[in-house]
Amino acid sequence: MKKLNVILLAAALFASVSTTQKSATGSGTEPLSQRYNGPIIDMHIHALGEGEPLFGMTHPPTLRGKTYKGAASAVELKEKTLEKFRKHHIVKAVVTNGQLWSKGNEELVIIGDADKSISALKKQFEENKLKVIAEMSPFYAGMLANDASVMPYFELAQTLNIPVGVHILPGGPNYGIHHFPEMLGNMRVKNANPLQLEDALVKYPKLKLYIMHGGWPYVEDLKALMYAHPNVYVDIAVLNWILPLAEFHNYIRSLVDAGYGDRILFGTDQIVWPDTIDDAVESVNSADFLTIKQKEDIFYNNAARFLGLSTEEIAKHKAVHNK
Repeated sequence: MKKLNVILLAAALFASVSTTQKSATGSGTEPLSQRYNGPIIDMHIHALGEGEPLFGMTHPPTLRGKTYKGAASAVELKEKTLEKFRKHHIVKAVVTNGQLWSKGNEELVIIGDADKSISALKKQFEENKLKVIAEMSPFYAGMLANDASVMPYFELAQTLNIPVGVHILPGGPNYGIHHFPEMLGNMRVKNANPLQLEDALVKYPKLKLYIMHGGWPYVEDLKALMYAHPNVYVDIAVLNWILPLAEFHNYIRSLVDAGYGDRILFGTDQIVWPDTIDDAVESVNSADFLTIKQKEDIFYNNAARFLGLSTEEIAKHKAVHNK
């Protein structure tokens, strides 16, 4: 009888621990491994005009060993990207150079721009043709985000009360410096740590900032930055189709377990390779450690809150696509 009591006591203690010590990657009550089929917001897309050198180019093998065929023209790029949007229920997208696609797609395209003067961006905003300052990419020029020439763009974003997206590693393909030295030859890994953004976050505390490409691989520094600054979000573009799936899942799990699952934004960084959108969506959906609610946050809820979508628009998106 004494032995039986010990066994029963051990079982009770195990049950208590199981119900009180929940991992952040699961509430303990929600089923895992469900596929998310609701609305999606893509925080990182590019529109290109004719004549871009990337058209028709096959993406070099990713760290998954996969290649992607490039769209042959601006027309094909737009058509195939919008087709992927419909397939995956992408209801909003932050599109750099989005003015190229916005006509007839005003509810879908959120126009982003950054590679212009401060005065040009102000004018664009005043004409209601700028909603996000993105993609800022001093990294490609071998500069840090706290460079004196870059800081005024953060000031502008805070003044206009619009989000700003900042590119850091791993933009461009793996080994991009070697694949495209004429385009990417100035970028340096030493300039990729997300902590470089802290000066802007301190100087402009109301900034709505998201780190494009998620601050990978500096995950511990990223956690520290997000711990100190609640207005820092990350998009997972490129990571979700260029990294090995296990590495991507480790990255997502690390942020979610640290308590930052409500600041992860879905994105693809689709440039001329529309098929990357399929793999980006599947990489999140295949994360069997995430609950359906956590997937919904990453795919839609976090971005809707970050962008300040109205309750009416959110309800409309979910009514149409959560069937």
